[in-house]
Amino acid sequence: MKRLFLIAAFLASTNASAQTHCLPGETVLLSGRVGTLTDGGFRGEKILSLCADRSSPPFDQVSYRFGPQGAVELEYTAPRDGFFFADDQSPLPRTTTYSIYFRKDRITYAVTECMGGLCEHPMPSIKLMVFDGKRKIASLDSEPDRFEVNTDLYDIKRLIVKTRKSGLNYDEN
Repeated sequence: MKRLFLIAAFLASTNASAQTHCLPGETVLLSGRVGTLTDGGFRGEKILSLCADRSSPPFDQVSYRFGPQGAVELEYTAPRDGFFFADDQSPLPRTTTYSIYFRKDRITYAVTECMGGLCEHPMPSIKLMVFDGKRKIASLDSEPDRFEVNTDLYDIKRLIVKTRKSGLNYDEN
């Protein structure tokens, strides 16, 4: 019985670590499935990954990759493609939403993390939000308890980005 448990645990950890678009030799800053949280559970097949070119800062390159496992639909690498920007908002007392984002034409892609006691979902509370101008057109939640966060957005923000206020509303309400 113990052997069966160890095999199942190994397969689960292999599956969780396989949920990344980071390349061999890159460090996973954060990675996992994103989708929709409902009363019936989590639904989503896309992978969101932030990857660094080395295991510790300073990073020369950080990549955002998104798409189904094995098929990146969108990649943005700083500084090759431009810069990541950072923002933080405190919509509620003792709660802060940190974000890093980039723009492609009119579309803004923001990876957010809620920190504090009044977050909508359990930690880590990572979201991918997409805006056309200032209008939110998509919002995907991280898969609870299976999203790998090795470096939180607060620390990533300090290491790789230019800080400025986005003017976007990350609040779901």
